[in-house]
Order: sequence, then C-alpha cells, then structure tokens
Amino acid sequence: MVENAQQQQGPLDKAEIALVPASHGAYRLWDAGRVLFVGMTSGTRTLRSELLRHWRGDFGHTRNASHFEYLAATTANEAHAHYLSLYLSSGLRDASPRTRL
Repeated sequence: MVENAQQQQGPLDKAEIALVPASHGAYRLWDAGRVLFVGMTSGTRTLRSELLRHWRGDFGHTRNASHFEYLAATTANEAHAHYLSLYLSSGLRDASPRTRL
C-alpha cells in the first residue's frame, strides 16, 4: 500500500456511499469474504460516483457486493498505485476463471 494511505470501508448501500469523498482513488468490492472487483477512478469519475454505479447495478454482478473499501488519492499516479496495491493483495490475479453453466 502507498505510504500514509488511509483505507476506509463500509457496506455497499446508498447512505454509506454518500459519506465517501468525491475524489480520485481505488476501491475494492467484496461479497462476504470474497473479492468481486477492484477498480480505480479516472477522468471526472470519483470514488463516490463509481461506487454509486456499482450500487445501482450498472456493472451487473457487482450489485451483489456486501461491502467496499477504498483508498483516496490526490493524483492519477497515486490512484494507480492504490489500485495496484489493492489488486495485487486481492487474490483475483491467482483465481481461476469462473465458468458459466
């Protein structure tokens, strides 16, 4: 993790998302104890706007996330460093692909 970064978390609900800063950063969505998704902000999108998109179901399966965690960033480079930190520690890289029945 990037030095001095403060990781925050909460349930994926509208009230909790409203408390997330409208800033750049990286985030991770969980379903109980399993990571569903790792993402980062870019352009005009913020942590709050991206989490709201997941809550609304804009990305399908991530609507079922039980909670989220995020690391706010002040620059694009810092957001990318946070994303790499969250992704590499998530276990997604080593997970076998899911197959549909």
